[in-house]
Amino acid sequence: MSAVPSVAGRVREAERLVHARRFAEGEAQAAQALHEDPRQARAHYVVGLSRLLQSRPAEALDHMQRAVDADPGEAQFHFGRAACLDALERVDEAVAAYRHAIELRPAFFEAAANLGNVLERAARCEEGADAYRAALALRPDEPLVLNGLGHCELSLKRHAAAVPVLERALALKPDFASAMNHLANALGRVGQPERAVDLLRRAVALQPDFVEAWVNLGERLYLLNDDRGAIAAFDRVIALDPANGEVRYMRDAIAGVAAERAPDEYVRRFFDRFAPEFDRRLTGELGYRGPAVLPSFLDPLLEGRAGLRAVDLGCGTGLSGLAIRPKAAFLAGVDLSPKMLERARDRAVYDELAQDELVAFLERVPPESFDLALALDVLVYVGNLQPVMRACARALAPRGVFAFSVERLDDMEHGYRQARTGRYAHARAYAEAEAHVAGFAVLALQEADLRKEGGKPVPGLIFALRKA
Repeated sequence: MSAVPSVAGRVREAERLVHARRFAEGEAQAAQALHEDPRQARAHYVVGLSRLLQSRPAEALDHMQRAVDADPGEAQFHFGRAACLDALERVDEAVAAYRHAIELRPAFFEAAANLGNVLERAARCEEGADAYRAALALRPDEPLVLNGLGHCELSLKRHAAAVPVLERALALKPDFASAMNHLANALGRVGQPERAVDLLRRAVALQPDFVEAWVNLGERLYLLNDDRGAIAAFDRVIALDPANGEVRYMRDAIAGVAAERAPDEYVRRFFDRFAPEFDRRLTGELGYRGPAVLPSFLDPLLEGRAGLRAVDLGCGTGLSGLAIRPKAAFLAGVDLSPKMLERARDRAVYDELAQDELVAFLERVPPESFDLALALDVLVYVGNLQPVMRACARALAPRGVFAFSVERLDDMEHGYRQARTGRYAHARAYAEAEAHVAGFAVLALQEADLRKEGGKPVPGLIFALRKA
């Protein structure tokens, strides 16, 4: 006659079965253990683990919580609870649970590694890097953790620091496509573009559906003036992700396929990436001058007018808003990029901020809502000016002023032209004609170098139009 298993024996068998992915049998053993001892913490943990491995995190969390309640000093139970919270995208709670597991067991490698991963995915990369370093102090040769640390360093713009970490990940795991992609990004930033391209080619050869690596390969080839190679890479992205309007726009701009305007998705993502360093790069290395020349350009035209209702279209981080705020009793800012709007909000110069496409915003507000509309360094992402002009005319009160800048198209050309950068330049005569059709008169026009590109000034035109 066989002996009846002890409760502890049932739990051990249940855990073995769950790890063998024999979930129903494992849970049955755990349920019997709980019938015999309802506060058997590890039995609850095993049921939670089974549900988590079956992608049922909400059910799993209930059992993990019961395990923690029954034995709050066991680090593994807090770890399991954290994994459930992570799967449920309850990031702050998951972070707290992983940290509590580490407090209970300081040498808990898996908890430190998972903590780093949660923080990395939440874009809390400084904390993520610290967690990954703690994990690597316990196990220095883990490629996944090295890759995560390298990505955090990249996100923090510490490109040189990312290189040796990612090289170590690849030395340990030579077929690691994700590490190749991250290392290529780092090398491109530290002046090794050819090696970056080689790594990206290896990454997509290993993983042909690696969309991010194909995008990065296209961008690197574009920067090396290999337009044919860039187009081929972007074509591969579009084949894998047909809804990717951002890449389609980049591909068409390089290929010379004109569009009337940049897609919202392209503009939003571009400026979300650009937001953390926008002010420094724009006013520093790119020498952006729009807001600097705005007061001297507009003040004579607005003399005697105060208490204006103004809107800053494509407001970015608020550089133009700072320049026009003294004239405005009410100032709204509109931008597609939520990251740029966060920085504009920090400046506290706007009475209202809206995440919106500028024409859509102007068509939604009541007619004659504003006395002044600004669009500085915004219409470079718009080719056809007619919708913008028409919407501005509707939203402006009589005698309202629309001030905007465009990159200047050569006088021998007509209309507008899209460059391989994706930006548009406009002919003076074209802008004036569209203004006239919309019911504007040209109040003032100034030629100015708007910024630098490739170290060279970009010639532009700054217009002030008045609504009849």
